[in-house]
Amino acid sequence: MAHLLLIDDDEMVRGLIKEVVLMAGHTCDEAVNGSEGLAQLRKGKYDLVIIDRNMPVMNGIQALTTLRAFPQYKDIKVLMCTSASVTKEVEEAFAAGATDYILKPINLQGLIDKIYDRSNTPSSAAPPSAPPRY
Repeated sequence: MAHLLLIDDDEMVRGLIKEVVLMAGHTCDEAVNGSEGLAQLRKGKYDLVIIDRNMPVMNGIQALTTLRAFPQYKDIKVLMCTSASVTKEVEEAFAAGATDYILKPINLQGLIDKIYDRSNTPSSAAPPSAPPRY
């Protein structure tokens, strides 16, 4: 079981991702922007951070760059969640320190697979099937 931090300004997206995370047997804390996410990160230990690229106050790139500046967070896995499929913007996420990314609209099975791949879950644990799409 992994403990995840979900940072996204869209309440509906957070709800959907959190539901998938919980169904996969993980735990999840939430933040609504990069600044709040960094504050939350200091309060707990997380195996994976899922962060939206475009948010008010502090966007995902700014938050990720700040996070990577601290040695204690250099190894934490970060999954950038973005609607930007533009190569330059995906490259910018990797340059800031993203471990991987997932595009919106979110493919639920793809999200589950990436959570298992990036959260150091033992490979013997098969990921559950995605919940039905609504």
